[in-house]
Amino acid sequence: MRKIKFTALVLGSAAIMQLALGAIASGNGQNPIPSEVRPLPALRGVKVGDIQYKRSETSPDPKLEQAILQDMPEYSKVVSDPDQYVRYYYNRIDLNDDGKLEVLVYLVGSYTCGTGGCTTLIFTPTGQDYRLVSRLSLVHDPILVTPHKSAGWKDLVLLVSGGGAKEQYTRLRFNGRTYPANPSGEPVVKPNSTLTGIALVADASSSPGTVLRPR
Repeated sequence: MRKIKFTALVLGSAAIMQLALGAIASGNGQNPIPSEVRPLPALRGVKVGDIQYKRSETSPDPKLEQAILQDMPEYSKVVSDPDQYVRYYYNRIDLNDDGKLEVLVYLVGSYTCGTGGCTTLIFTPTGQDYRLVSRLSLVHDPILVTPHKSAGWKDLVLLVSGGGAKEQYTRLRFNGRTYPANPSGEPVVKPNSTLTGIALVADASSSPGTVLRPR
């Protein structure tokens, strides 16, 4: 009987330890962070709370590529070397709770990136096509979609760094038509704030993405 009780005690202790380790790995109850994503850091007094990190989607979407190329008409004219082709990463998410999934596209390459970050496009579906809602510059991945809203659309939080900018988080609020184009000039997330939400294109630093071929 003592042996049975001792075995049960050992197993119970092991289970508790396993649960504790799991809580540490997932951030004390937060969503587990996949190994291939870049987690958002705590920075300048801003804390990182419960964030769901999403890998970019990989299914080909010719209509989406067409919309991207329409926003960059010079790309097909000046880029001919395959080594200079842009790679894109995208996720679908309902930004304004209207039941339709917007598409956030992160563009990586010498044509769309600089020391301060890369270009990001936000499209909304219109029938079988896409309409451009916002064009953001100087963006670093991942891009956090928060639960907070402005003019009916969810706020975005971006990490500003590089290009001489002070490393900090800024909040992009929808103004009724679009999001601000340059995150470095937007309001800074205040110290003691806690970041929560869904982090998109969180694997852009570790996965190959999809090649955007000129047409």
